[in-house]
Amino acid sequence: MRIAVFGSTGKVGRLLVALALVEGHDVTAFARDPRKLADINGARLTVVQGDLSDREAVGRAVAGADAVVNVMGPGARPAGTRLSDGVRTIADEMQRAGVRRLVSLATASVPDPEDRFDLRSTLLVWAIRLIFRGAYDEIRRIGDIVRASDTDWTLVRIGLLDDAAPKPVRVGHYGRGEVGLYVSRKSLARFMLDRATAGDFVREAPAISN
Repeated sequence: MRIAVFGSTGKVGRLLVALALVEGHDVTAFARDPRKLADINGARLTVVQGDLSDREAVGRAVAGADAVVNVMGPGARPAGTRLSDGVRTIADEMQRAGVRRLVSLATASVPDPEDRFDLRSTLLVWAIRLIFRGAYDEIRRIGDIVRASDTDWTLVRIGLLDDAAPKPVRVGHYGRGEVGLYVSRKSLARFMLDRATAGDFVREAPAISN
């Protein structure tokens, strides 16, 4: 498969790019600073340099892709811009290029109709909303944009990340006793790549944890 990755220079993005290359996929990594990927080698890796405000560069990155994976967090943006605007550009350029599959990172701040009340995730969301209101608003906007897009989207919702070794992943919804709060970055990269290649959970927003 050809997979376009946005957020490729972050911790999860680098793990996902490397994993996809090891498994024989063609990867197009979108990056503001390609030097951050200099240590990841592979004949199947193409790096498109650009900013999310550069619609032409985003279009080049998604062109010909079988799936697009977005692992950017709300902090992954230049000053004065909104990540949500970039995600909207990605969705628009996917539609223009006829690319259907989109797997996008989200958090517990993005609700789902299948969720039930859960004290731990609710307290986490309240804390983020209180302390990091800008990030909270952005991740909510991104969830709305992805859900409204004309794509075969999946929102992968997480609580807190750690650097533990990859472990089995639990999948479900908050408040049902199915998932906890912590997931390792390696487990997240594995799960998101699997969703891109398997094409399941279409138009769903599963929560995951270890």
